[in-house]
Amino acid sequence: MIGPFRKLKTMQLKFMRFGLLLCSLALVAARATAQTNKNADRWQVTYDTGQILWDVRLVKLAGDSLQVRRGDSLAVVPVGKITELRLIKKSEMELGAPGGGAMAALMGSDDEVYDLTPLEFSDRLRVVQKIFLYHPPDSAAAQP
Repeated sequence: MIGPFRKLKTMQLKFMRFGLLLCSLALVAARATAQTNKNADRWQVTYDTGQILWDVRLVKLAGDSLQVRRGDSLAVVPVGKITELRLIKKSEMELGAPGGGAMAALMGSDDEVYDLTPLEFSDRLRVVQKIFLYHPPDSAAAQP
């Protein structure tokens, strides 16, 4: 009578260990993905209406529309409605180093700003194409 219960308990322990192994692997994969996305370029897109899309990743230029990803959603922005694209630079401050310091980082003076307001539509498309040349999107941005 004790034999079947011992086998059942042994099988339960094996399943529990296997479950823990799967959970550990999932956590490692999630952490690796988060670290990859953390290092991706962060952008801000300003519309001609003044609306701002914050903290987005550039995905691709499809025709006359820019595709951007924020979190798990994809947004399509017509290039003709964009007045500004801003690459948000990571801020690092070193003590004793010359430069603007923390205030410059807070004010965004280190950001890379592309003002599209004075440009014709074809020139706006060229600027966005050049942005993709200078800052190619990471593979994680294109993933759903």
